[in-house]
Amino acid sequence: MPLPHTARLLHENTPLRVVCYGDSISEVGRSANWYGGATCREANWGSRLAGLLRAAYPGAEITVRHFGIGGQNAYEGLGRLDGLAAYTPDLVLVAFGANDTGWHPLPPEATQLALHTIAQWTTERYGADVMLMSTGGDNPLRPKHTHVAETVQATRDAAAAAGAGYVDIRAAVLRATEHGTRWTDYHNGPQDCHPNDAGHRLWAETVFAALQAALTGR
Repeated sequence: MPLPHTARLLHENTPLRVVCYGDSISEVGRSANWYGGATCREANWGSRLAGLLRAAYPGAEITVRHFGIGGQNAYEGLGRLDGLAAYTPDLVLVAFGANDTGWHPLPPEATQLALHTIAQWTTERYGADVMLMSTGGDNPLRPKHTHVAETVQATRDAAAAAGAGYVDIRAAVLRATEHGTRWTDYHNGPQDCHPNDAGHRLWAETVFAALQAALTGR
């Protein structure tokens, strides 16, 4: 099971501290009126995930906190790994990749190394479980990012090498948007990678399903 610490805390009804560690899509509360593309804090994927977890585990005290900074790629995120200590995390959901393929591009192999290091060191330093989340990417019908598929594969490979969980956000986004034909149903513009409220709901449901699969072995 890739989430042994999380499983034990939930089984014992012990408080579970979840941290959303990533870029602008996970950034909430740092910049005025910015909620990752959602219209409010409650609509961001992290808040929605908290609700899903509390409903599934009503006896557990679950908190979800945001550790996102807009514009950062995976290496820039790695540079603030020490900041996780303030959150005393039990489960860390790592969501980089959008800037690795867009704003601050990195070769996929560099993203893989950075994410592997984040996952490994998070567990070693803090005893926390880790799930790496792929980038949702941009609209395949109006692309402006590069090497998205390769970066998604790099994220998957990093998770496997580190023994971490993995969430394929890109696959979920492509299914929901019918490979881009319904992109603006889930995003704030035809080329925007930031989810709108519906997109954040999709992210939360996708992460929750992956967590449940990892926790139950199904």
